[in-house]
Amino acid sequence: MVIGFGLFIAAAQQPGGPTGKAAPKGGVQGRLTWFDRQGKVVGTTGESGLYRTLTISPDGKRIAVERTDPQTMNRDIWLLEVATGVTTRFTSDPGWDAFPIWSPNGSRIIFTSNRGGVYDLYEKAANGAGEEKLLYQSSEGKGPTSWSHDGRYLLYYSLGQPTHLRLLTVAGEADRKAVPLVDPQFTSITGRFSPDGRWIAYTSNESGMNEVSVRPFDPATGSAGNPVVVTSGGGRTPLWRGDGKEIFYFTPDGTVTAMEVKAGSAFQAGSPKPLFQAPSGVVFWDVSPDGTRFLMPAPGA
Repeated sequence: MVIGFGLFIAAAQQPGGPTGKAAPKGGVQGRLTWFDRQGKVVGTTGESGLYRTLTISPDGKRIAVERTDPQTMNRDIWLLEVATGVTTRFTSDPGWDAFPIWSPNGSRIIFTSNRGGVYDLYEKAANGAGEEKLLYQSSEGKGPTSWSHDGRYLLYYSLGQPTHLRLLTVAGEADRKAVPLVDPQFTSITGRFSPDGRWIAYTSNESGMNEVSVRPFDPATGSAGNPVVVTSGGGRTPLWRGDGKEIFYFTPDGTVTAMEVKAGSAFQAGSPKPLFQAPSGVVFWDVSPDGTRFLMPAPGA
């Protein structure tokens, strides 16, 4: 099983619920830490804390991250300035807020919250102005992972076992229907649109084992094509470089790996290049737009 599958819902079911004192699965107590491509620590940001889901803004200047308040144990989203480390609380609802993702222009953030009982999707201006509004609700929990470059589509995965990738239009009624990206007989997770919006990278077991795959995506029709398996021997949690010319992923043993790709009308993948071993316990991560630095919560940093 790919590390990270079902982690969110398993934590939500711990005694005490989302405001209990048990640490959430996939959370790391430490500092948000920058690593270069050789695995050298090149900086930290923010104070020490219990961190979990995170994303870097499209311009690389801000970070949205799920963090547990050490006093109340409430799990909210915080924003950090990369250059200064200045931290601002973004949500403060008593529910569990997580999985922040940025709009293509960095002006808005979508996240999941169980404030209404089910983990539904909410949206709010990234500058903190205005109220959080319900964007999408359904009977299953949702973990959003990517917002398409044209702003029209979202990718999320169902929270639970097994996990399933869904494609959702941003605009529409709050109870509109999402479309499965991968046949539900398979487990699929952590979908990411390519920077040009023409490909989707994700993890699934549709090839017989948990691998990183890509599918062509047509923004005009909102439809995805057949999968192309990118990894061999296992892969999880893929990320795109900002220009779409490289994919990064974890191998089963936690090695950060790079792969040059050509994602035009057809998809071509180069040879995998192991970079460094990720810190123990890391599940959620992101990469700077230029592909030179990786952001992860590092234990004890």
